[in-house]
Amino acid sequence: MNPQKPLLDQVFILRFWRETADASDQARWRVLVRNINTRRRDVVDDMQRAFAIVASNLNAVAREHEGQECLDVETSTPEH
Repeated sequence: MNPQKPLLDQVFILRFWRETADASDQARWRVLVRNINTRRRDVVDDMQRAFAIVASNLNAVAREHEGQECLDVETSTPEH
């Protein structure tokens, strides 16, 4: 029996702060996205891009995991 290798937890740290962009005193959100698993760091200028990075990383890991050979996997049924 070859058990399926479990998908590793993906750990992200998102740090949000406000920063003025120019002399007009218009503050905007900046976000530092840290992926603990890959030690990658990205700084982006809005929350949508930050969550797009997280989603992209999660999808990449899921695709890699699906590419592995899956044998003897039982589907679970929810209990009501």
